[in-house]
Amino acid sequence: MNILAIDTTTKVASVAILNNDKITQNLVSNEITHSEKLLPLIDETLKETNLTLKDIDMYAVINGPGSFTGIRIGLSTLKAFAMIDNLKTFSLSSTLLIAYTAYMNNIDKVNKNESINVISLIDARNDRVYYSLNTIYIDDNKKVVIDTVIETSNDLIDNALTSVKNKIDNFNVIIAGNCVEKFKEKFTNNFENAILNDMYPTPSDLISAYQNILNADKYMYDTYTLDAIYARASQAERVKNNEN
Repeated sequence: MNILAIDTTTKVASVAILNNDKITQNLVSNEITHSEKLLPLIDETLKETNLTLKDIDMYAVINGPGSFTGIRIGLSTLKAFAMIDNLKTFSLSSTLLIAYTAYMNNIDKVNKNESINVISLIDARNDRVYYSLNTIYIDDNKKVVIDTVIETSNDLIDNALTSVKNKIDNFNVIIAGNCVEKFKEKFTNNFENAILNDMYPTPSDLISAYQNILNADKYMYDTYTLDAIYARASQAERVKNNEN
């Protein structure tokens, strides 16, 4: 199967293609030019793999939260591609993919047969974060099982940590995302033995998730059902409603 995966939720736009069990990935770092750079980046990656869009069997995309503009650019591009050839798109939220990737990054540090809490966080600026809480383990068929405890939300970091602590029975946790170093002191004060992983997932991680998580079909969409996860109103809406 040939899979074309993209991510435009941050300042880095990235594209990955799975072909013959090999992943080729390229990226460009400039959020302002995502609308100009994404299609050439896809074309470049297709050429490196000697493929065209007609050779792609499935698409994959991270559908937010993150940059409002970036999310819309990425989703609208893949929706158009998928509509032409009536293909399905595998899509995970950035917080869910962070949870999966952080678990796989630290799999040698956990008991694979026991679930572990994974707190996913994305910097939303001004001491706010997008966050979610998932429990993860590997089942008898060696599939990664992800159970969501707190859906993707947006709040001040202190409120987010309080919300998470109220939902878990023990502090056996992985804390992962692109603001772990930024809030490291808060995490170590609240979760003494936590595994910390400052990271952000890539389209390659998205392809890995499709291959390894249980019930991947649950996250398959067509052009009409694929939608963005914003988890917070846009800045224009917040200004209009006098919200922070």
